[in-house]
Amino acid sequence: MAQAAAQNLQGAGAGGLRLALERLAAAPETFREQAAAAASGQASLQAVLLREIGETVLPRELTVVCGQETAAVLVAAQRRLAAVHMGTAPERGAGPDDPAAAARIFAGQLRALEEAAGGRGFAIRRRPCQAPDGAGSCTVEQLRKALEAPSRGGTLAAFRELAEAKAEAMVLCRGDEAPAESWGPEALLGRLQAACKAAAGRAGGGTAARLPEPKPECMLLPVSPLQSILAASAGGETLLLALSAEAATAVLEDWNSVFAAP
Repeated sequence: MAQAAAQNLQGAGAGGLRLALERLAAAPETFREQAAAAASGQASLQAVLLREIGETVLPRELTVVCGQETAAVLVAAQRRLAAVHMGTAPERGAGPDDPAAAARIFAGQLRALEEAAGGRGFAIRRRPCQAPDGAGSCTVEQLRKALEAPSRGGTLAAFRELAEAKAEAMVLCRGDEAPAESWGPEALLGRLQAACKAAAGRAGGGTAARLPEPKPECMLLPVSPLQSILAASAGGETLLLALSAEAATAVLEDWNSVFAAP
């Protein structure tokens, strides 16, 4: 019956629902085999999560368990990913409204999750949850494309892939006073945009002679006991992140992992 219904589905979005119905109509042995492959580390964690998100319509928490530990909790609804909470990492603010930016952040988190899993077996536990409110989200296809995008090691983009998911707001500057990209609460964006303008003023204050491109730099500026601004520059770009005190140390470690001399 489910198979017949799947064959009659038409219109946009029918493909994902068709696949979900086909899985519901599959023999129980299929699910047991898939669970066994995941538990033994023979299944791709990213592929399994993409499938789970693509089949999720009602709001669900997808808990990734490695061994006896919770590695991450994902929030999915309407075949979109709305949040990724990594293990015991501090909660971050609402993500960017732009789906492509959200997909890039989620992709970085899923890469880190797969690296942390290290080929170990895993299980996915599902449970109902409240619909995500005010969170940036992306479709499965946007997430898949972000995961497939090549990582640019040794560049500010590579650092951004690791660090942006831990931030509460972000501004990227490319030499002029207008931010090239930004997201986050208005109050935090105001601080970051002011820092971006100041950085552009210093860079353009200059000399007629062309100076060598500066080496990559990273500075952490505490603005309160609970918050800091991180300014990272490389390749003619400056990345500004608003960070909680808990996230700051982890982001500095991300910088060292990308730019530290071998």
